Amino acid sequence: MVLIGMELTIMIYDAYSLKDKRSVVKSILHKLKNQYNVSVAEIDEMDTWNKAVLGIGIVGNNRVLCEKILQKVIQFIENNYEVEVTEIDWQKY
Repeated sequence: MVLIGMELTIMIYDAYSLKDKRSVVKSILHKLKNQYNVSVAEIDEMDTWNKAVLGIGIVGNNRVLCEKILQKVIQFIENNYEVEVTEIDWQKY
């Protein structure tokens, strides 16, 4: 069994208030859960209007496949939202 998690720090360029940020983050969380079947939550920077830290995790039996899915998650976020991924912290077990 493989467990891979990552902390993804993003800068949100379309957010000018906490309400704007929540809208973007909520959309990201919903789409990632539905499209990639990963566990995801906002875990830090909750009171900062232009920055978010997302915790994303996946469990599987194939390390390479799990890593590919998480790479696709990063690409999805960068390609579909006005955000910049500024930091990625991988945790592999």
